[in-house]
Amino acid sequence: MIEHESYGKLESLAELEDAIQMGLDIEFLLHDTRYNISWRDDKPFICECPEGVAKFFDTPELLLQEYEVGGKPLRSLWRDIKILSM
Repeated sequence: MIEHESYGKLESLAELEDAIQMGLDIEFLLHDTRYNISWRDDKPFICECPEGVAKFFDTPELLLQEYEVGGKPLRSLWRDIKILSM
């Protein structure tokens, strides 16, 4: 299990959507796995940290709808996300 002394919590799904749309680098924990959401070549991507393969999407909305953790889309798991940096 990955342990961190402090982390932030999202207040809403819209907060996550806005952060991705603004191009912020977001590092977070979800179900004891560390992830990064960022942008490259004008497309958002998500990957497991530190050495995961980036999965690119055409829009932030598609990233949240189509990327799944444990069989659930990321957009339905926002309450479980522990923000490490944003």
